[in-house]
Amino acid sequence: MAVNTFSTESGSLSLKQLCAMLLARRRLVCFVTALIFALTALITALLPRVWTASTSIYIDYNESDPIKGQQLSAMLDDSYMQTQLELLRSSRVAAIVIDTLRLRETPEYRQDVANDGQARADQALVKRLLSNLKIQHARGSRVVSLDYSDRSRDLARDVANAFAGAYRELGEQMAASAARSRFEQYDAQLGQLRKEVDTIQGQLTTYQQHNDILNVQDHGDQETRKLNELNGTLTALQTSLQAARAEQTATQALLKSGIQPYETPIASQSPVITALKTQLGDIDRRLGDVKGALGPRHPLIRGLNSERGRIVSRLGQESRALLAGADSNIARLSAQIAELQQEIEQQRQKVLKQMRQRNQIAAYQRQLASAQQVYNAALQKYDTLIMASTIQSPNVAVLRSAELPSTPSKPRVLVNLLLGLLVGAASGVLLALLLELLNRRVNIVEDLLGDPDLPVLGLIGLKESHA
Repeated sequence: MAVNTFSTESGSLSLKQLCAMLLARRRLVCFVTALIFALTALITALLPRVWTASTSIYIDYNESDPIKGQQLSAMLDDSYMQTQLELLRSSRVAAIVIDTLRLRETPEYRQDVANDGQARADQALVKRLLSNLKIQHARGSRVVSLDYSDRSRDLARDVANAFAGAYRELGEQMAASAARSRFEQYDAQLGQLRKEVDTIQGQLTTYQQHNDILNVQDHGDQETRKLNELNGTLTALQTSLQAARAEQTATQALLKSGIQPYETPIASQSPVITALKTQLGDIDRRLGDVKGALGPRHPLIRGLNSERGRIVSRLGQESRALLAGADSNIARLSAQIAELQQEIEQQRQKVLKQMRQRNQIAAYQRQLASAQQVYNAALQKYDTLIMASTIQSPNVAVLRSAELPSTPSKPRVLVNLLLGLLVGAASGVLLALLLELLNRRVNIVEDLLGDPDLPVLGLIGLKESHA
């Protein structure tokens, strides 16, 4: 038939029509597919080989950190791991890798320094290392995989291992830095506490030397005992004085009533007066015996009266002397009491002074004990810190070191070829369909029947139902 094209506005294409179009353009589809597949294979062959080395590390943490003085909970595990991953990606780890592998001695680095300067060359080197590093970590796991890609198999292996070692070294440096900082703080604190203890001890020693205090425990005890003894003596003297005054008052009352001095209670206490009274009684008895038989002028009676007068005179003298002695005893007791009261007052002031001294010494001792307690506690904490920093184990363990890769990771030949084949086939199909839509041809009977505006004269070899 002479009709080659027709309008597509009448309806959509069926699957059979599409297959007919592709079959009509099969050579084009195969050519495009083969061309793109060949280009993909050529580009894959020309791409440089990239090698990837992998290492695995185990990151752990101590729930109790004696260096930093903090408690870590398992609830913070994800946060802790996220921090460690950020630390792995840090420029400090990359700088340690650069120093470990001496990457600044490579010709590429020297060329970058010559072109851009050392600062920019270092930044570019760090950026290149971090961009080629891939960190893989599963949530809830403490195992981290480090993958490093490079065109050199040896460099890929060395950098991967260097990153694991650099991360561990940085952790040790940070732990050592924290321990050193804490050591410096404790050294300063211990120095200040030692100075405070020495200052208080010096003040206590100076105060004891200034006040001539050798034994703090016995200081003031002797003076206190002496004060107590003086108070006891004063009490006894006051009691004696009160008794003497009472006796003097009673004696004066008796004398006023007409009693002879030698008949007073005070006189009766004197052995001499007692003896004289005995002699006076004997003479009175003898006079009574002879007085009725002899006259008053008899020599015996005169002698007895003379003896009696002498005894009475002596009794008067002794009684007056005894009474005068009682008065002087009261005066003496009063003077002793007054003198003793002055001595007691002086002793009391001395004891009070010693009490103030003991209180001051006790205050110094309390300050010294408190300062020593704080110092001992800080010293014990310092010793614990030293022991903990000595036996503290690292929190990073290398589970698998990177080995020399046997196959390149890029380009992926099989994947690229499969993608090239798929892209080529899709491109060929699309190109064939596009050409068919732009230039329609009749390939099958449905192409004629699908357009109602197209006149059909007849169908050969078809059933009547198609007429």
